[in-house]
Amino acid sequence: MKCKYTLFTPGPVDVPEEVLQETSCPLLYHRENAFGELYNAVTENLKIILSAQECEIFIFTSSGTGAMEATCCNLLSHGERPIVAISGKFGERWLELCNTYGLDPITIRADYGRSIEPHQIEEALGTAPKSTVILTTLTETSTGALNDIKKFGEISKKYEAYLVVDGVAGLGADYCTQDEWHIDGLVGASQKALMAPPGISFVSLSKRALERTKASDLPKYYFNIKTYEKFRGKNQTPFTPAITILCGLNKGLNMIIEQGLENNFKKHKDMAEYVRKRIGEIGFELMPDKPSNALTVLKMQPGKDSTPIIKEIKEEHGILFANGQANLRGTIIRIGHMGNYSVEKLSHALDVLEAVAKKETG
Repeated sequence: MKCKYTLFTPGPVDVPEEVLQETSCPLLYHRENAFGELYNAVTENLKIILSAQECEIFIFTSSGTGAMEATCCNLLSHGERPIVAISGKFGERWLELCNTYGLDPITIRADYGRSIEPHQIEEALGTAPKSTVILTTLTETSTGALNDIKKFGEISKKYEAYLVVDGVAGLGADYCTQDEWHIDGLVGASQKALMAPPGISFVSLSKRALERTKASDLPKYYFNIKTYEKFRGKNQTPFTPAITILCGLNKGLNMIIEQGLENNFKKHKDMAEYVRKRIGEIGFELMPDKPSNALTVLKMQPGKDSTPIIKEIKEEHGILFANGQANLRGTIIRIGHMGNYSVEKLSHALDVLEAVAKKETG
């Protein structure tokens, strides 16, 4: 089935042709040395992009939520009360995962569109037990808000806490250095700024976080890090991986590294600034107060619905923007610009958005 539109959504994103070609490579057997070389190449490339040389990376065949669940069930135990910092729907997912495992977390919140303030983290840690786990988000895909993970890491280190970050939407678009920012668990996935199709997720664990997994008593089977660690020593996964997606991911990672990390982050910053400038000129208001470079989220005027605008742009112009999720549906438009995009490509999409929006809203 041929797709009839180009993705401008915040994941999955438009994938470079070179990456798609790699996913058509001859299939490797996952117990052969050739697969081990691929697996090792992916993890070493991820260490460069995440600045995670002191960490161990485990790869899963799942969406990003799978890696989030793996992090929860391997770092936490019955009776613990992690701190969940929520600034959008994917922050809520951390809460849902904790509830699924029968945990009663301490929650701190920011209104949708706003970022968690560092003092909220410190206040929560001030009353929490030593070695508490903090679960939060780098880039909140539902609102476009960016959290100050660097500051969160400084506070976590001060209180000897464990900082775990959902970086699925931001990694590769928003600067984030795991080792320097004291991030103990960093979750990512293939289908966003890393420029590959969906199907692969991963978690990068610090040495102290990996040690903590040995004491976890929550139930786990497919996502048991102890099992993955045993197979990691042979550059293998315990279960059949999404081999062709892994090939594509490795190509996407190589493209980022060849471009240069600083150039890559500057490109995302430049694209984000361009989109926000155009959005303001069109007459829309931005949603987040501290926006990510991975996506731009604009708010509709009161009483106006984004759904027919998104539908017309897709059906008449072959461009797909994303609607809001849950209670935000119809109230916002989310524009992804992570990975395989350029100012020129975005310019055309925004020209279309401007024309259709003016027609629909009068």
